[in-house]
Amino acid sequence: MTFRSGCIICSTDLIYASEAEKICCTVCGVETTSTVKCKNGHYVCDNCHSLSANEWIEQFCLNSQEADPIRLADTLMRSPLVNMHGPEHHFLVPAVLLTASYNVQNEIDKKKISLRKTRERAEKVLGGICGFWGTCGAAVGNGIFLSIYWDITPLSVITMKLSK
Repeated sequence: MTFRSGCIICSTDLIYASEAEKICCTVCGVETTSTVKCKNGHYVCDNCHSLSANEWIEQFCLNSQEADPIRLADTLMRSPLVNMHGPEHHFLVPAVLLTASYNVQNEIDKKKISLRKTRERAEKVLGGICGFWGTCGAAVGNGIFLSIYWDITPLSVITMKLSK
C-alpha cells in the first residue's frame, strides 16, 4: 500500500498551520518545528516518512511506552507502510511482544539490542512461507521473540515449552 493522504499513524486528516510550532516526531522522538500534524496530534518527520516497513516498526517500538502488545500491533498495522500480507509481520509480531514485555518490566535498555537481533532473524523468514511451507511467518516470529527474550540457543537446557 502506498501512503497517499492523511496521518501515516492513524489515517485522520492533517492540519496545516500558518505558523510552525515545536513538535516531536511520534515515531523517533526527535524535536523539530513543523506546520503540519494530524487531528490527533501525531507528527512524523521526513526521515521517518521515508523508512521501510521494518525500519518503521523498529523505530516506533524503540520509542513506544506501550505495554499492550495488541494495541501496539494495531497501531503499527494501521500504517500504510505495513502491508496486509507482507513479510513485515514476521518482524512486527516479535517486535511488539518484546517492546511490551520490556516496557512492563522497565527494561528499556534491553529493548534496542533485542529489537535489532529480532529484526535480523525475522528478515530471514521468507515471504510467502505461510502458503508454501504451511507455517505462518508471524508464528515463527513468536519463536524468535521467546528465543531472544529468554536468551535461548540451540544448546540451551531450557526448552521452548511453556508449562503450568
